[in-house]
Amino acid sequence: MSRNQDGLNAFRVNCTHQGFPVTRVGKVLECELHGSQFDPATGEVLTGPAGRPLLRYTAEERDGGIFVTAQP
Repeated sequence: MSRNQDGLNAFRVNCTHQGFPVTRVGKVLECELHGSQFDPATGEVLTGPAGRPLLRYTAEERDGGIFVTAQP
């Protein structure tokens, strides 16, 4: 989950290359296995080998909580 001027962004934390977890490293989300990098604001691929963006979920902040909607 990240926050920017447009609001909240929630992404699946698995790399789209081989499903390994991604973590925040500096200003990017990075796969710990092969080094793919993703934009934390959009989930778009910055550096491969991943070829698809991270799966994005709808997130909103209301009543003092953060709610994420995961759809199949």
